[in-house]
Amino acid sequence: MKIALFTGGLTEERPVSIASATNVNKLLDFADTETFVMPEDLEKFVATHKSFDFAIPIIHGKGGEDGVIQGLFESLSIPYLFSGVQASSIAIDKKRTKQIAKALGYTVTKESSVENSSFPLFAKPRFGGSSVASGLCKSQADLDNLKKLCSDPFILEQPLKGREFTVGVIEQNGKTIALPVIEIITPENSFFDFEHKYDPNNLAGEICPAQIPIELNSALQAEALAIHTEIGARHISRSDFIVTNTNEIFFLEINTIPGMTNTSLIPKMVAAAGLNLRDLLKQWANEALSN
Repeated sequence: MKIALFTGGLTEERPVSIASATNVNKLLDFADTETFVMPEDLEKFVATHKSFDFAIPIIHGKGGEDGVIQGLFESLSIPYLFSGVQASSIAIDKKRTKQIAKALGYTVTKESSVENSSFPLFAKPRFGGSSVASGLCKSQADLDNLKKLCSDPFILEQPLKGREFTVGVIEQNGKTIALPVIEIITPENSFFDFEHKYDPNNLAGEICPAQIPIELNSALQAEALAIHTEIGARHISRSDFIVTNTNEIFFLEINTIPGMTNTSLIPKMVAAAGLNLRDLLKQWANEALSN
């Protein structure tokens, strides 16, 4: 099996994508692999694509999780891992996925309009990820400074106080299952931002599996599983939540190519479930090739 592994991208998440791809590449010892850094290697891949059996996109954010590269693979008739064009284009849009979660009966964060914003508020790019250009804004000046970091439209939400949780969903042997819940512990008055995700000197604390009542654990897993299924995600996803002190669950977003660096959450969930990410990658590749 010859695999084309894709990484890079043009967003602020490029370094994370490259770190994730480096980690994934170590797990692909069952195949011959070649890495393509996008967009620099696009022409090279198109010229040589017939020599590859399979593609794995490890590009976070726009260009990787929005259906664009998936559309390229489909136009070239190359099987690939993770969600397809439609599910990817839905999941990257935080506003749209919140609407879907709400339609399923789940609670989502309330949004504010730019015209009627009252501070403080939480701002994040509608199509971004890795918590890049996201944060609590206490004034219009804070919001203006945040918007300088990203050209995306922003979602403005009423800030929530609560505990942060994340839940992975995978497909294994024909079944879609939720992985163990992780609770994310950040310093008081902060959130799970880029620094707390990826800076080795300032990583957030993580409890895996989360030490929470079974009812809350089951509810978080069921919600992640339902949203994964509703949008048509494939192979893997990770959904993020905030739970208030009254145990009210707020859905935040779903990621269809979640981080897979040495400090990322998905590898920890997979290990906590007693599974092996290498074996899952091999299983998904073989299944896709046989379809």
